[in-house]
Amino acid sequence: MGSFFAELKRRNVIRMAGLYLVGAWLLVQVSSTVLPAFDVPGWALRALIIVLAIGFLPAIFVSWVFELTPDGLKRDEDVKLEESIAPQTARRMNRLLLIVAILAIGYFAFDKFVLAPRRDATLVAQTTARVAAEATAEKSKVNPRSIAVLPFVNMSTDAENEFFSDGLSEEILNSLARIEGMQVVGRTSSFQFKGKSEDLRAVGEKLGVASVLEGSVRREGERARITAQLIRTSDGIHLWSQTYDRTVKDSLAVQLDIAEQVAGVLNVVLDDKQRAHMRAAGVKNVDASIAYQKGWKLYIDAHRKPDIDLIDGLRLANVEFDKAIALEPDFSFAYFAETGLYEHILIADDRSQAERLDAQRSSLHSLQLAADNSPDGQQRQLALAERQFLSDDWHGLSDNIGAALKQPGCSAPNWMPVFASAFGYSDLLEDLGARVNACDPLNSINFNTRSWAALATGHPERVLAVEAAAVQARGGGAIATPNQAIAMTMMGRIAEARTVLASMEARGEGYYMAQVIVGTAAGESAASIHARLQGVDRKNSKLKMWATADAVEAALSGNRAEANRQAAALDARPAGGLLLAILVSSCQCGAPFDLDATPNFKARLAESGLHWPPPQTIKYPPRAPAPKP
Repeated sequence: MGSFFAELKRRNVIRMAGLYLVGAWLLVQVSSTVLPAFDVPGWALRALIIVLAIGFLPAIFVSWVFELTPDGLKRDEDVKLEESIAPQTARRMNRLLLIVAILAIGYFAFDKFVLAPRRDATLVAQTTARVAAEATAEKSKVNPRSIAVLPFVNMSTDAENEFFSDGLSEEILNSLARIEGMQVVGRTSSFQFKGKSEDLRAVGEKLGVASVLEGSVRREGERARITAQLIRTSDGIHLWSQTYDRTVKDSLAVQLDIAEQVAGVLNVVLDDKQRAHMRAAGVKNVDASIAYQKGWKLYIDAHRKPDIDLIDGLRLANVEFDKAIALEPDFSFAYFAETGLYEHILIADDRSQAERLDAQRSSLHSLQLAADNSPDGQQRQLALAERQFLSDDWHGLSDNIGAALKQPGCSAPNWMPVFASAFGYSDLLEDLGARVNACDPLNSINFNTRSWAALATGHPERVLAVEAAAVQARGGGAIATPNQAIAMTMMGRIAEARTVLASMEARGEGYYMAQVIVGTAAGESAASIHARLQGVDRKNSKLKMWATADAVEAALSGNRAEANRQAAALDARPAGGLLLAILVSSCQCGAPFDLDATPNFKARLAESGLHWPPPQTIKYPPRAPAPKP
């Protein structure tokens, strides 16, 4: 065997193999950069790779049979192995191999640090432009049966009657949404124009609808005057209007009549089945509708206003939701809304175990009733899947999540994408998110959810494109987010990621974890990262999920024992599977803990059919394990 390798070396076969491979790699790299610039078809590069692969063996054969001498290429047996010639030939081959190696290394460095960032930036720009073009194309192909129901204006002297007018508007929206063939914009988007005197043509363009329904409500005691008008957004022409003088208790008949009249004007024929669907979607008790509207305002304020504690605010909202349910026991939306309180108790670090156990029982109860009473099949499946991953029984969960995500419709999920993205479902999550945005184009929460799911499943270009689409929908300037920084890190654009983080306020779990991720990917020491983040504001957090942030830091610092300890503490909490799924998605590091450290989670995974371990979406530089105590 030794003599064989010596012969290979003497005949320069090994040098030729190395020279051929390096040269072929260099040629492919240059071609992959240059050919697309000249719009050369993709098959040309594939053909070049095939030809180079085929040519490898003939090149080796030629180097065995022939030898390069000062007099040219000669058959090996014809070469006189003079001592003066052999070293000269070897030196020539070595110089040639060195030149090719230098060229390859130089091109690799140029590609890594100059061309690759430009390619990534071009790819993001192209993806963003494609998303924007698709959105513009969709808007230019406006469905003639598309409509937005703007919140009816309260004309009463009593400000409390605004909840009555909002409830009426939402019930009309829900009735229209139940009509087959109608495209109705969701409440989150249409209610953003509340109290604004914006031109209806601009409203139609922003929401992508052919018509808008607006109106006013003047309530005096138990009587109400309701005025509604349907307006075409392209030219502002009034297509229909009607004024109703009715009792407050008769408002259900009014909203159904308005929905039927609008459907008729838009050439949608209703049959008895569709009328039954419309009635099933409506809230029959006016006071229940008013209580729900009051609760929903408190719910939104709790999430958006920084001076309101999230859980305290949601408790106030649930008081109103409970009133609505007492008046109308089959109020599906109220059941679903009140789970927000219970789920935030489950994920918050500052709650007792007893409070979390009670929140888990309450969430399972409310989600079951939300599903049982929902008139919509998609909402029902989403509620049941969410209920299951909050429970202690995950049998068949993988299939149930898949079925829920595949359900037709555009109902916005709650925690489903956050949980499911830890186990894949990338395309299904993006498909659902895109459908929700089509029905609710100004829903910022859905844009955030799409960005989270794309990041967790390793699609950084999609993250940046979704965030660019959110800016376009918002109509304002770009806002720096932790997701942008992490997506750039995933693409190797660490300097840009740090610039994004430098422009943000140093507060919140998302910012903290993004700093840890970017610093780790940049090769910064764990001690340096930790010291730098001591100034991050941990007090003013809405979610209070610092245990997750600390577990991410432990995992990325190489301290597996501490990461396991943190994960075990999360696993011991009720609905710990949701918390560990959030940890997995946040880390971008594959499995941030050992399954044996989380026995509850391990048992749930075994019965669920969910994929494990998750992929590592960022290639972090190796870190030495933390010393054992």
